[in-house]
Amino acid sequence: MRLAFLATSDLNGWKVKTYGISADDARPRTELVRAARALAASELPDRPDRDGAFGVGFLIVRDDPASCLVLVDWWAHAGELYQRAFAAPWDRPGALAPRSSPAIGGVCELQVTAHERQAWLRHVLNNPAGWNIDGYLADTCAAAIVPVPV
Repeated sequence: MRLAFLATSDLNGWKVKTYGISADDARPRTELVRAARALAASELPDRPDRDGAFGVGFLIVRDDPASCLVLVDWWAHAGELYQRAFAAPWDRPGALAPRSSPAIGGVCELQVTAHERQAWLRHVLNNPAGWNIDGYLADTCAAAIVPVPV
C-alpha cells in the first residue's frame, strides 16, 4: 500500500491534514477524496470551541480494490482524539456510510495515527514554548510504501 500526505484543507473552519492510501502507485481517486472532504466537513463539530476542540484534525482516505475507507479524526480536550469511520464499495466511492465494523484501521491507517499522536505531543502537549498548532499542522507523516501481508 502507498501512503502519502495530500494536503491541509480548511473544512468549515477546521484545518484538516489529508492522507491518501492506495493499493498501487496512484493517489486515491479524486472522486473519493472529494467525497471524503465533504463528509468530514459535515461530520466535524460546528463549533470546535464549544466542544473543547482545537479546530484541527486529520483525514485518512484509503482507496483499494476491496473497498473505500474514510477516517475523520480531530483533537479535543487537549489529549483526546475523536474519530468517525466510513466505508463505501470500491465502485461507488461517493456512497460513504458509517462503518459497521469495530475495526479501527489497518497498519497504514495506524501508521498515520501514530505519527499524528507524536506530532500532537511534540507541538502541543509537550511543547515547553506552549501550544503550537501551526507546528502541528506542518508536521506530516512521510510518504511510504507499507508492506501488507496477503
